[in-house]
Parts: sequence; C-alpha cells; structure tokens
Amino acid sequence: MDKHRDMPNLVKRLFSHLLASLLLCFASTALAPNIALAQSYEQLYSDYRGSLYQIRLIEQSSNSKTGLGSGFQISADGLIATNYHVVSEAVHDPDKYQLKYLSVDGAEGDLELLDVDVINDLAILRQKGKPGADHLQLAAQSPSKGETIVSMGNPLDLGMTIVPGTYNGIAGGSFYDRIHFSGSINPGMSGGPVINRNGQVVGINVATAGNQISFLVPVNKLVALWQDFKQDAGEGNGAVELQPVINRQLHRNQQRIIDKILDADWKLRPLGDALVVGEIVPSVQCWGNTSDDDDEPVTQIAKGCTGQDVVYLSEEFDTGRVEYEFFWLESDDSLSSARFYSAYEDEMSGFYPGNSAGEDDVTNFNCKQQFTIHPRNGHGKEQDSESAESEAAPEQTPPKANGNRDPVIARTSYCVRRYKDYPELYDVFYVSLTVDQSNRALVSHFTLSGFTQESASAFTQKFVSEIQWH
Repeated sequence: MDKHRDMPNLVKRLFSHLLASLLLCFASTALAPNIALAQSYEQLYSDYRGSLYQIRLIEQSSNSKTGLGSGFQISADGLIATNYHVVSEAVHDPDKYQLKYLSVDGAEGDLELLDVDVINDLAILRQKGKPGADHLQLAAQSPSKGETIVSMGNPLDLGMTIVPGTYNGIAGGSFYDRIHFSGSINPGMSGGPVINRNGQVVGINVATAGNQISFLVPVNKLVALWQDFKQDAGEGNGAVELQPVINRQLHRNQQRIIDKILDADWKLRPLGDALVVGEIVPSVQCWGNTSDDDDEPVTQIAKGCTGQDVVYLSEEFDTGRVEYEFFWLESDDSLSSARFYSAYEDEMSGFYPGNSAGEDDVTNFNCKQQFTIHPRNGHGKEQDSESAESEAAPEQTPPKANGNRDPVIARTSYCVRRYKDYPELYDVFYVSLTVDQSNRALVSHFTLSGFTQESASAFTQKFVSEIQWH
C-alpha cells in the first residue's frame, strides 16, 4: 500500500479524535457550573430545611385541614413567619379554626397567632411547647438586581420544594411594595422564605402571575412587624389584640394612598366631548376599549383605571381598592332620544363596587341621588336634592340651565357602606350619568374601598371638578 496515499486518511482520523476531545472538554466545562449550582441548591436546602414548616388551617369540628401554606422559624424561642392570608380564617373565626405546623421531618404541633400586618400580608406565630432547633436569619440588605435567590415552600402539599430564581427589584405599578421574582411560586408555597446564598431571608413568598413571574414581600416589612410586636406585646411577649391592630393599619394605609393621589398632578385625557381623568399615579393603570358593532345602536368608548392590588382581609372581603372609569356613548341622529336613553340605561345597569365584601363585613349601601350641574369650564356644583336609603331614589326633575352656554347636567348617585369591625372606614361608590343631550352621554364612576369619609369627600370633590367639557 502506498504510504503517501494513506496520509490524508490518517490526518482525518487524528483530526476527528482531536475534535471529539475538544467537544468533550467544552461540554464538561459548560456542565460544571450547572453541577455546582445543583450541589449548591442541595446544600442550601440541607442546611436550612430544619427552619421550614407547613402551616395548616384546621377546621375544629371535623379536625381536618382546610387550608395550607408555608412558614419559617425566625427566632430561637419558636417564632414563625408566614403570610396573613394563610391564617386569615383563624383571625376572623378563631372558634372555628385552629393553626398547626408540620416540620420537614414530620414533627407536628399547635401554633399561637401573635401579630399580623394585613397591608403587607404577613403574620407572626409561635410554636406551642418546645420550639424548633433551627431558625433563619433575616437579611439586613437587599440583593443586587439580577442576583440568584432561592424560594422555599410546600407547593400543593407535595413536600418541601426549592425554586431558584432572579431578584428583579421592587415591582412597579402598585401601592404596596412587592419584589419581582423570576421563579415559579405555586399554591401552598405562600409564606415560605426566599433566601440568598448566605441563607439569609430576603423576601417572603406571596403571589404569582404565572410564566415565571412571582412576587415576594420584602424582608424589611417582616422586620418592622417583628419590632412592632415586641413593642405592643411588652414584657409579657404575648399575643396582641388583633382587631385594633388591623384597624390602625387600614387607617394608615388609606391615608397614605389618598395623600399620594391628592398630591399628584392629575392628567386629563379626551373622551368624546369631555376631558376625563387619566393615570393619576403609577400605581393606577388605565385601559381603553371601543365597542362599535354595526348591530348595536349605540357606540361606546370605555376608559377604565384601577389600582393593581388590594388588601386581603378574608376570602370574602378585600379592601384598599381605588378604581374609576368613564364611558362615552353616542348614536347617530336616526335613533330617537327615547331609544338612546333606553339603550343607555341597559348598558349602565351593571355597575357594582370594585371590591368584595359579605354581609358580616359591611352594612347595606346608603345612597344619595341628585342632579349635578357641570359648567363648561369643568367645575361642577350640586343642586339641592333628596337622599334615599337605597339606589331606588325618587325621580327628580333636572334643573334648568342658565347662561349663554348651557352647562352639562348629570344625575349622580353617591353611596356608602360602613365596615362593621373597623369604625370610620367605608366603601364609597359613585356614578354620574349626563342627561342633557339626546344622543350623547358620559358616565363617570369610581369605587374607593376602606376609606374614611374625609378622604372620600376630598377625592370626590377633586374627581368631579377635574372633568371638563369641549
């Protein structure tokens, strides 16, 4: 065989072996960080698993669990942190429910509810009997943006789980501070800790929007609650009386929100023949839609604005909501005034408060209906009117317009319902419908939930006065 003719094949074989070696080396180098990360996560879980607990809501009559969440020990004397919404039913009906814990190793015991922060969805409990041997440290500093942090919790009662993700800072568009976490928090993980590489808690699992978008309560909110508990409980270190605490938190929260709203520069946006309120603060986001179906006699342009989060009090009761919306309705001249207003009323008959509340939580609405004059410069004033105990107020006659340019005349309904357990807090529901044109109308609506009468009155005056007309 000619050796010179065999040389190209030899080179090819040598090149193939060299390429395979390079690929193997590259693959080993690429996999090394992933293996290290897996070992690191495993080590984190191994080191801190003793501080983790499943929180169980037990219905006492059946002695069966009716709700699950996660929690973690924060002190040597057995204090455990979790979400308020995990334990809320025990707050509202302590005779019906009790709270228990289950450790990762299967140890069970009773829990005493000590203090809560409903605004930031936090609760502090204490193990009855001998406390757990391990507890987590609370971080003094926030992670860097982009830093990997690890969520821990018990999803769907499947056992304790770890979920790595990315810290993305405080999420925008909310009245309430929440960390944006790129990781999958699932039901049952609520109240679990999120730790950094040093095993320090940087946040608490609270909610998810799916698709690797989840939210955490910043750990500084837990630090503040713990400090408040120590101060309120005093030397006895016992549970605080929760209803006054929640009432104080709700009052402070509504004042903080109304101050922020009233101090803002309200921007107006065109809608039909009017200028209406747009996004007042970043925490309130607006959306629009136009319904112009050829089969419908009335064209409707809608603009709705709402705060993105609420304060959870129970399964049937939430508060802290700010929302407002506007509808411009218009038909052509072929539609009679009677038919226009019939269609108008059908469209607008479905208004209801933006938050949920049960009969045990709030009174019935007390409503006042009246006609309102809006001069063309945008400053409205109310005519003398009667009030009614429900929305079925007596029919009234619209006032006559004066001046060279007729003002806009609207029929308004202002309704309030009182919170039974939290004095001086109300839900406020406002609707205004213009009645001065035969084929055009503007509907204005807002809901404030959990506000004082003073705050609601200040918001109403500014809201009405801001609307302007072409």
